[in-house]
Amino acid sequence: MAFLDESIQTQVKEVLEAMTKDVELVVYTGSSLVLPNRDEPGHQRETVELLKEVASLNEHIKVLEKPLAGDLEAQDAGLSLAPTTLLREAGSSRTNIRFIGLPSGYEFQTLIQTLLMLGTGEALSSETSTEKLADLSEKVTLQSFVTPTCPYCPQAVLTAFGLAYANENIIAEGIEANEFPLLSQKYRISGVPDTVIKGQTTERVLGGQPERVFVESILKATQPKAAAEA
Repeated sequence: MAFLDESIQTQVKEVLEAMTKDVELVVYTGSSLVLPNRDEPGHQRETVELLKEVASLNEHIKVLEKPLAGDLEAQDAGLSLAPTTLLREAGSSRTNIRFIGLPSGYEFQTLIQTLLMLGTGEALSSETSTEKLADLSEKVTLQSFVTPTCPYCPQAVLTAFGLAYANENIIAEGIEANEFPLLSQKYRISGVPDTVIKGQTTERVLGGQPERVFVESILKATQPKAAAEA
């Protein structure tokens, strides 16, 4: 069953014509085995098929499906949920731009805009933000919880993805909150978008805030706890 009708396919094809670089979407899938206190796999087959449909519209996009279990790259990246899609330039070993779950609804926009960023090399983040985060020397994780029906969610995820594209020390994850309820409950997600920023301390950015708010929260999260509370 096709996810994209003829009209949407035409629109996507036109938008992606700007791509000049090869991009790969690495989709990690898992078994149907449900572990205690762990979310069961989300919409795995749907995710793979949707991404393949998009890839069929542009020669610069390739989809690779890999098993989560036993994969060294997945282990090194700390991946544990399926489906998780790594978005990166072809041949790159970067694992810091990820979408966990099915990028449907408004999050389809996130997918397309990220493909454009990677396929054109045009960063989504501003030069000012890039400069402020240039000295970032430790890993910081941004987990943006979203839902397909939220029109404000793509802004949060794309801001996180843009910052991660500009700085490899930033790990950005878009997470479909409905697919992974246990993870959402862990962070007490009651509304979306809600971005959890984890460094030496944990910060939150609620809503589709301007990029500067994300940058300020990242810098605050990298401070020792005592300094952050001062």
